[in-house]
Amino acid sequence: MLSLETFKQVWGKQFPATNIKNNYFLIAVSGGLDSIVLAYLMHQIGAKCTIAHVNFQLRGAESERDENFVRSFSSKWNIPLFVHKFDTAQYAQTYKMGIQEAAREIRYAWFDTLMKELTITKGKPIFLLTAHHADDQVETVLMQLFRGTGLHGLTGIPARRNDSMAIIRPLLSFTKAQLSAFAQANGIQNIEDSSNTKNDYTRNLIRNKLIPEIEAVYPNVTQNIVATVERLKEAAEIVNTTVDAYWKKGLRISKGILFIPIDYWEKVITNQTYTWGLIKNYGFKAAQIEEVVKLMHASDGAYIETISHRFIKWKAQIQLVANDASTEHIIINKEDVEVEGKWQNLHFEIKQITGLSINPNANYAYLDADLIQWPLLLRTWQSADYFYPLGLRKKKKLNHFLGSLKLNPTLKARVNLLTMGDKILWVVGKRIDDRFKVTNSTKEVLVITCIDNP
Repeated sequence: MLSLETFKQVWGKQFPATNIKNNYFLIAVSGGLDSIVLAYLMHQIGAKCTIAHVNFQLRGAESERDENFVRSFSSKWNIPLFVHKFDTAQYAQTYKMGIQEAAREIRYAWFDTLMKELTITKGKPIFLLTAHHADDQVETVLMQLFRGTGLHGLTGIPARRNDSMAIIRPLLSFTKAQLSAFAQANGIQNIEDSSNTKNDYTRNLIRNKLIPEIEAVYPNVTQNIVATVERLKEAAEIVNTTVDAYWKKGLRISKGILFIPIDYWEKVITNQTYTWGLIKNYGFKAAQIEEVVKLMHASDGAYIETISHRFIKWKAQIQLVANDASTEHIIINKEDVEVEGKWQNLHFEIKQITGLSINPNANYAYLDADLIQWPLLLRTWQSADYFYPLGLRKKKKLNHFLGSLKLNPTLKARVNLLTMGDKILWVVGKRIDDRFKVTNSTKEVLVITCIDNP
């Protein structure tokens, strides 16, 4: 049963770290029963709140009626109000998306803006409250089940989110019937969105037709599913902890490259939960599990990528590489001694040729200082680059040179060049250009030491 007391008890149990008196809340209010009851409850228990209402302009006069009702409600209870009017149909057409998707994108983008503004004016973090309740939870779980999902999908709507936006849903423990009884007992008026009675959308079809049919057989279906969801959440926490620990133990780093040994991955290859537990952190979708698994038996250099990351098969590894769009571009002046790059640090020193000892290690470059014109540039290599490798009298495409070194794709992408104008002085850590080598006529030598970053 919903009452002010049970509401406070549920809040204290579910959100113990969020004190009602010491925080500020933005409440999404449509004017319907759920959101109006939530706004009333928060006001009655003394919470500091602002109401946010979006007029999507989709239902003509009814949309205006909703806005006016919310304005009247906020005025009656002296709760600050923000209203946002938007041509949702035009937005959906412009960006070629469904009306529901467009409406969701519009309202959450606006909520995010409001929360940032309120954070500045109120001087404290802002929490967005939405009025999702137990019936919404049941509908969501059923929709996920019918579409096909894993354990996480069956845990439904989270009571709290703390990713890009701090969202709290304090009514998930209460049914629609309990909200209605509370409103009736306290004389709380609300309006009904006529589109809720239509079965144009999947959620409405489940709500209006499927669940009533199920309730005829299982009268407590809502409470039973909600209770099951809570048990599944506990199970999901155990699974996530176990899976995360497995991958944390298996991740390796070599020369700055994060990777998973294929033989370690193959220990759990038949369990999709483990693979999903890894790849979801790198932008992959559940539907890509099979495709990622195939990568382990692909040829070296094969890869699959998301916007943020690339998984590359190399030898006995799957490398996990970030798609970093930024490239190396560091201007180096003659007075610079130490230069810090993404993958290597360089040390510059000019020495006399007399008595100089040459270190044959490829991380050392010895260039004729008299041929150097400053400043120099440390940059990422490009496919059009070419140079004259030490020992050769003719130029060679850098791409072909690097290919002959048989570097794995990640290390190849990280090769930097030390250049002077359009000329390459040194393929860092690999080979200097023959045109700038030390000769019998050299008097001063520019000695450069490359130290790979860990």
